[in-house]
Amino acid sequence: MKYVILLMNTEAAQNMTEAEGQAWYGEIGAWYEKGGGGSGKLAETGYQLAPGNTAKTVRVGGVTDGPFMETKEALGGYSVLDTDTIEEAVEIAKTWPGVDRGWMTIEVRPVVEM
Repeated sequence: MKYVILLMNTEAAQNMTEAEGQAWYGEIGAWYEKGGGGSGKLAETGYQLAPGNTAKTVRVGGVTDGPFMETKEALGGYSVLDTDTIEEAVEIAKTWPGVDRGWMTIEVRPVVEM
């Protein structure tokens, strides 16, 4: 079954130094090269998203700039895993670079295949 991992940047990630950011991107590249941290369960690489202030939000009544949510975490990207269980997907998500340093929070959700 496929599970999307939603990669949320925390305030700590937004305040890292340039050197920390460059090193972190290297770790992320290695995670992808290993097929999902060595799991071999990466179904789709996914994408990094531009910052929230570049977004447009569609609601009843019109379109506004940005999401303008009161939040300390912002969706930064996603990837898709293909695992047997959500528990397995969670274990793989725990290996995402920066989770252990508080730079990321990851939400794991089943994909509904139509």
